[in-house]
Amino acid sequence: MKKFIFTLLLYYPFLLAGEISVSISEAVMNDYLTLVGDFKDVSEGEDLQIIWMLENPRVKFENGEALFLVNANFTHGQLNIRKDIKLKIDIQFNSRKNTVQLIITDPVIKMERNGEILEELDISDIYQSDFVFSGPMLINDSFTIKTAEGKEKFDVTTQDPIITIESGVIKISIDHLYE
Repeated sequence: MKKFIFTLLLYYPFLLAGEISVSISEAVMNDYLTLVGDFKDVSEGEDLQIIWMLENPRVKFENGEALFLVNANFTHGQLNIRKDIKLKIDIQFNSRKNTVQLIITDPVIKMERNGEILEELDISDIYQSDFVFSGPMLINDSFTIKTAEGKEKFDVTTQDPIITIESGVIKISIDHLYE
């Protein structure tokens, strides 16, 4: 009986549940964007030079929201437009592939004057519009432990992922149940 109680106490934490999580920090994303750097494109249009400049690309994770931020400058002849761009980042978890994907939902920057769109720039051609990371799923759906009575096999089941966005970090957590 004492052996049974000892074994139960030893394996009790495994039988209840456990959490595995993956955290994606702002710093990791911003390091990548720093490597890619600023963008400048000069082209000719209707006898006037068109210049696009994107400066200081970065992400911000805060208060349940993930944003892609960049300072955009557009010059068309004598016209100069400067905008601080905020684009929403959507977070998706694929349990089949065990991947977390951060997707810039609408990667098109529109420069307009008096309600008229002058030019558009799709930033997915410059910066990746989606970033893929490994997820928190276990590789195996069961495991075996040697005990005094022999080998015990435990099946692992998972709950739906919980995605939270806190200051500076996105956390993807999955509860695992051991049966």
